[in-house]
Amino acid sequence: MERRKQQRRKGPTRVGGDRRINRAYGGPERRVADRRSGLDRRKFDVMVDYQVRSIPILRCSGRITIGDTAKDFSAKCYEMLQRNRPTFALDLSRINHIDSTGVGAIASLLTSARTRGGDLKLIAPSKKVESVLRTTFLYELFHVLSSAQELAEFSMGSPARG
Repeated sequence: MERRKQQRRKGPTRVGGDRRINRAYGGPERRVADRRSGLDRRKFDVMVDYQVRSIPILRCSGRITIGDTAKDFSAKCYEMLQRNRPTFALDLSRINHIDSTGVGAIASLLTSARTRGGDLKLIAPSKKVESVLRTTFLYELFHVLSSAQELAEFSMGSPARG
């Protein structure tokens, strides 16, 4: 009997251990931990952070997807246009997901801003946002800047576009 147990154990063994252990896992445990710490990766937030040479910067974080997030994003941006601020910048460095609705909202904002004699500048878009904009061939339409410092230099050195 003892010999049979030993023979069964002689099968293939993993030398390196189980690969699933200590893996970066984004499942329910991570979501629960995020909620407990007050972080919700699905939530969208926009705030007017600061101004560079009278150009307001809207700092966005979260996701811009179909539904309330895209509506909130558009409403906040159009509020800037209604306040006679046709030129403003979007800091998209904290956007972790954007879908076609979000891309459409950004393109619509660009059109509205340029119609009113202003412009829309993108500051440090995340890799996801940049990838989506390049895929849709919209990346070349925007003034994409790497930081707010570059926005200050850009606004000092170049005249307004017509």
